Amino acid sequence: MIRPGDIIIIVLLLAASFIPYLVFARQQAKAQGPSAGTRVLTAYVTHDGKQVYKIRLTGHRGTSRYHYQAGSEYNDIVTTGDQIQIIDANCPDQVCVKKGRISKPGQTIVCLPHKLLVEIKSSTGSGTNGGGMVTE
Repeated sequence: MIRPGDIIIIVLLLAASFIPYLVFARQQAKAQGPSAGTRVLTAYVTHDGKQVYKIRLTGHRGTSRYHYQAGSEYNDIVTTGDQIQIIDANCPDQVCVKKGRISKPGQTIVCLPHKLLVEIKSSTGSGTNGGGMVTE
């Protein structure tokens, strides 16, 4: 049998289940507020923890290419507009190539056999990350 107290508990639990949605929606709205227009996205390419290439994605036009080679291992990285991807590599599994394009902060492409990491980071304001290397 359902008692009136059970109905109250069910309604309260149902209402409480929306709390995480409200918290995350508020955080996202705050992140996309007035400072979102000044956000600068930069892609960093690191090999074995050392930065080998950096390019600013915010405001990037056209296509930029970067060829990374360490011994017989190589990766070809292409930036088109505000997106970056690895288009060719001589690693056996090709997971980094299959990953495709990335364009949002926190997204990464990893080539484990070559110890290569492509990561997008965000900064606010004009910042020091404004200048990026562009290699053809």
